[in-house]
Amino acid sequence: MLEEYSPTEVIEKAREAQYANYPLSPTVKNVFADRGIVSLYRHQADGIKYVEEGKNIVIVAPTAGGKSEVFIVPAVEAAFKGENTLLLYPTKALARDQHSRFSEFALYGVRCEIYDGDTPQGKREKIRERPPQIIISNMDMLHFILLHNRLFSKFFEKLKYVVLDEVHICSGIFGAHSANVLWRLKRLMKKKYGRTLQFIATSATIGNAKDFCESLCAEKFELVEGNSSPRSEFHHLIVSPNESYTVAALRIAEEIGKKALIFGNSHSVVERMGVMGSRMDLPLAVYRAGLRQEDRRRIEEEFKKGKTKFLATTSALELGIDIGDTDVVILAGFPGTITRVKQRIGRCGRKGKGYGVFVAKESPLDQYYVENPNEYLYGEPESCYVNPENENVRRLHILSAAKDAMISPDELDEKTLHMVQGLEEEGLMKKWGNLYCITKEGSKRARLINLRRGGGSIRIFNTETEKQIGTREVSMGIKELFEGAIYLHGGRAYFSQKLDLEKMEAWVEPVGHLSEEYTTALTEKSAEVVEERATRECLGHKLSFGKVHISEEVYGFTIKDVFGGNRLGEHTFEKPYLFEYDTYALWIDLEELVYSIPEFGDGLHAFEHVSIGMMPAITGADPKELGGLSYPSGRMYVYDSVEDGSGVTQVVYKKFESVTRMALNRLEKCECEKGCPKCILDPMCGNDNRFLNKESAKLIAEKLLKE
Repeated sequence: MLEEYSPTEVIEKAREAQYANYPLSPTVKNVFADRGIVSLYRHQADGIKYVEEGKNIVIVAPTAGGKSEVFIVPAVEAAFKGENTLLLYPTKALARDQHSRFSEFALYGVRCEIYDGDTPQGKREKIRERPPQIIISNMDMLHFILLHNRLFSKFFEKLKYVVLDEVHICSGIFGAHSANVLWRLKRLMKKKYGRTLQFIATSATIGNAKDFCESLCAEKFELVEGNSSPRSEFHHLIVSPNESYTVAALRIAEEIGKKALIFGNSHSVVERMGVMGSRMDLPLAVYRAGLRQEDRRRIEEEFKKGKTKFLATTSALELGIDIGDTDVVILAGFPGTITRVKQRIGRCGRKGKGYGVFVAKESPLDQYYVENPNEYLYGEPESCYVNPENENVRRLHILSAAKDAMISPDELDEKTLHMVQGLEEEGLMKKWGNLYCITKEGSKRARLINLRRGGGSIRIFNTETEKQIGTREVSMGIKELFEGAIYLHGGRAYFSQKLDLEKMEAWVEPVGHLSEEYTTALTEKSAEVVEERATRECLGHKLSFGKVHISEEVYGFTIKDVFGGNRLGEHTFEKPYLFEYDTYALWIDLEELVYSIPEFGDGLHAFEHVSIGMMPAITGADPKELGGLSYPSGRMYVYDSVEDGSGVTQVVYKKFESVTRMALNRLEKCECEKGCPKCILDPMCGNDNRFLNKESAKLIAEKLLKE
């Protein structure tokens, strides 16, 4: 198979199940028997026992590992006792897919309803008036439910369990928002109803599930490892093509000729594959978040029924939505973490042998796993990260909390009081006796909170219709929506006519043909330490962590072709776009190496590139969530690329030695002479990969690891 690509093949052997003799209630036993579940796996029984003991748990298991039963059983048993459960899923599509599992208990008086953005208004009113024992929703809708919690009093007064499905998704900025929404929920339950909540979380395999859940929920958790479910034999193929990895992924799908999911790592990559698929005349559809609900469901059904043979998708389909049997999963590029690899390839091979093809792109991390296939299959899973104290996020939820239930003096520590006073000065909150409440303007602001963003966002308008077609966070928007940029949205290419950072607006014009070019920003950056929070000796040098001020300037852009990434042109702006913000970072001082290594500055720049390229493997972060900056004087920064920080560099700070070892491995094994995309060239480099020296980067890594 795929001989022209000389793939590395690894076969994972099948694993037999381990069962436990757990006494299910007759009702649950009957429903499970109808679904073919006669006995529980050992980890399912362990998880349910912990819940019965009143403990918060997180169950970690791969796709199709039997996580759902661990919360289905307690939720159903609680319903029989007149107590309620709130299930929070990461996506609306997954919520609908999982709803059928609870509908099987309807004959026994257990009612379950979905309450999210797609629930019709009339249905919402009925749910609020006569709430079921189980409500399925998501974190975004919970934010609005809390703002209007008086309408949900009948449900909240009996709420016992909160289920966080696929909790590892609550990482980064979304995690910061999620932590604050959960804080508000706990606060409301204690303040209005005198109740404490019990949490049940499920997760794919990550390295710090227990600690992560404790940070997210501010509660103690027990860890349950789901390693007792069966597993089919699985064939892994690892390919490093001599052509564009996206072209290779499509060609491989065509050659295999079976029903296949093709995962890309961003909406722009998937959209480009859609363009290529049309040119190659492939029966391929594009699936990603941002498409209309009816379009997503139509695509799901057409793939399930076999009308669509190939589906190019983002992470939107890695979380277990039922799209029927899939023969092959192709990963167009390493998805950033071992967890995401397992989630994605877990979509196939559920009824027999599975096949997963990893098509490596020319990036340091992809090539690291090509050279180290055992790390790809059995490496240490990444650690998730969250910063609940992100000030931009926290102040928005303190504002919202004042609408949930007025804030009393005993809730005001020094930091919270400072935020409340700031919100009061802005006219978003006001004093009511000794209490603080929200104003009319504050209520409007609370309703506009986007849980996926940490700071402001740019609104995108179509010049032809003058209607808004989307938004983009400022930190990414200035690099994607500058005047002259080609921006992909909803399967169409747009040409950016204007970016106004004062009005936070971008105006884009539809391109009347399939674009064969794309643009990348040219940037200059600077960093200044605001506050050092921690320091330690690392590899013989001082490593620090703290708050920094970042100034980022987009001074121009390059034009490249879609298929090969070849540079076609460059433009410089008369007036650059400037974005400044405070965030968190780690930095290491290597002044002692400056004069002992030739072209040290270029070497440190290259070491910065390859190091950041490795960091997603230990954090789960998208590379766009990290920024880097190095100075010839010997200091290198790596920072969270969102205002006030996402928490990602805090994980890297603790594991910088591992990053350095991985970076040296890549520098040693890459066969190029002076540097290439497989080691030190970074497609997001603001200097367009100038001023780099591979050999000097290698010397820096060697000296660090010899210390």
